[in-house]
Amino acid sequence: MPLTKLSPLQSRLAASLIASLLLLLLYFTFASPHFAYATDVDSIRPEDHNHERLLERPFLDVDMEELERGEISYEAEFIGVDRGIIGRAPTGNEPKEVINNRLETTNIALGQTVSYIFSNASLYGEKSTTKAFLSPLRIQGRDFEEDELEDDSQESGDLKLKARQSSSNSRTLYISVTACVQPTALDTSIHVPPPQLQLYVSQSANNTNPGPGTSPQDMIELEGGYVMLALNATGDVYFGVFGNNNTQTTYTDHPWEVEIAASIDAPYHYYYDSSDNLSLVDSDTGSALLLAGNPMKLDGDGQNHAKWMDVSTPFSLFARDMSDQSIVGLENSYCAWTKGEPGIQVGSSVAKREVDQLPDEQFYVQGLSGGSKYRAALAMNGNSTSSGSGIVGGGGIVFRATNFSTLSDGNCAVITNLSFCDAVSYAVPSNPTKFPNSTALADFYDNYARQQFGYFQNVLNMTPCETTGSAQYSLARNCDNCTTAYKEWLCAVAIPRCTENSTDSQDYLRVRAMGYPFPNGSYHPDYVELGAQGAFVRNSRNPVIDANVTSGPYKELLPCEDLCYHVVQSCPASMTFDCPLPGSISFNQSYGQINGAFSNSSTGEMTPAHCNYPGPLPSLSAGSLALPSQVLMVLMLVAMGTVYI
Repeated sequence: MPLTKLSPLQSRLAASLIASLLLLLLYFTFASPHFAYATDVDSIRPEDHNHERLLERPFLDVDMEELERGEISYEAEFIGVDRGIIGRAPTGNEPKEVINNRLETTNIALGQTVSYIFSNASLYGEKSTTKAFLSPLRIQGRDFEEDELEDDSQESGDLKLKARQSSSNSRTLYISVTACVQPTALDTSIHVPPPQLQLYVSQSANNTNPGPGTSPQDMIELEGGYVMLALNATGDVYFGVFGNNNTQTTYTDHPWEVEIAASIDAPYHYYYDSSDNLSLVDSDTGSALLLAGNPMKLDGDGQNHAKWMDVSTPFSLFARDMSDQSIVGLENSYCAWTKGEPGIQVGSSVAKREVDQLPDEQFYVQGLSGGSKYRAALAMNGNSTSSGSGIVGGGGIVFRATNFSTLSDGNCAVITNLSFCDAVSYAVPSNPTKFPNSTALADFYDNYARQQFGYFQNVLNMTPCETTGSAQYSLARNCDNCTTAYKEWLCAVAIPRCTENSTDSQDYLRVRAMGYPFPNGSYHPDYVELGAQGAFVRNSRNPVIDANVTSGPYKELLPCEDLCYHVVQSCPASMTFDCPLPGSISFNQSYGQINGAFSNSSTGEMTPAHCNYPGPLPSLSAGSLALPSQVLMVLMLVAMGTVYI
């Protein structure tokens, strides 16, 4: 039978089918697939041929204790996606991120390192728009000396810590660390503070956990519990704080309590080491009066007088007994000072000096012990307007600490805040038996001065004050000038400034009341002998002191001669005021002379004055106090001018 002849179309279709069948055959031949098969055995039994392979998977070999401790964590893996993009689970070795102006608090044990990172995103983030009431203190930029920075880096050039380095694409980062509490020696008889904490800094990706034994990095040690590092950064900054355990002394397990912050705006914590900005005005056996330097000298050009006239108390004061060892090694830390002694109370008020009405702040410290030494530090909570985490400069400012002492004798007491003689703020003759508190003593002196001033006003009222300028008693002065000058003089001489008789003899101090007993009724034979030399030595300047106060022997800082001259120059000649001639016995026992070296304009430091002037100015034992160079005035004090003028 002849084969059927296919048409051209049918021929092409047949060829395509044959080719497709051949290709399908070749695919199954070379691919060799494993065909699925069924079994009556449960797939989870060991006999299952896949069971052993499943048991070999890592996630079935997890130690549950390790999982609970977080030592093993699931990390997703996606092909083609870098872990830097999808994120990673944190581990115990990764540094903690610090945010701009955000406070970090932590505990650090001896030998422990705590690591942090200030990220590139925070470094080039937006700066704060808030402004402090007090302009940020100028950072004393300088290159770090070799003894300040120890370079642990083997790769020089990786870390740029020079404060003066700069580049167009870098930003200044301020890292500050303060220790609030430190470990104490296990042996309480050993008064040795632990080693200072150490700050390690790295800008290298090769060292993301800087600390002892790693590199590249730089190290700077805290001083007095504080360090502030200003560095120019261009990316991530890694830093670690190490609890230095390089010591032979055994300490308790109590760790350092630490505050850490970083800022691109200004230091979060600041220690002002150029000055203590504080002076002792006077002290007695249980209290002390201290004066803060005028804040305008820290505020730009110091001309913003109106702003500071309205502010009340920008500063705060901390005081510790010198025997308190808890602050030793932490003197430069604001948070350490806040852990102060509960027995010491500090009150503050604004004192405006009569010289130019500058708004100074004074501190009345109570709860002290007689004949003791104390350490005090002026401070500012935050940046003077706001404080705390998230605030520029929110960690506070502390000034260099200064020391002062209290008196041993009980016959001089500090008084302040008088209503009439409002410029009187110093120690005056006292008797703790008759005047058990300073308020009663202040009222006694203030009322006496007010009474004496009333007699003066009666005389002045007879002068034609309300008249034309040409008809007044002077073309240069008027009755208001006379009233002011007389009040200053009266308060200074009616309320004498007192220091204990055991104070070292100085030619500008005068012994008083040598013929009277001490408040406890006892006499000193040497003082009785001195009292026989004359009335100046035997009695007080003001007779009411011997009659009503009965303080006993003391020494007086004389009022300044200018107070007398101002009365003579400002009041009518008809009132017949006069001053003793310089060099005379009356002058030498009544007034002191202004020391020309009182204000050192080159250093800004104040030399203790040799006489007393209205206003709370430094005493004989005062520390340094920076004042405007135009102020050439001195200490204020008094002595009853009705006896010696």
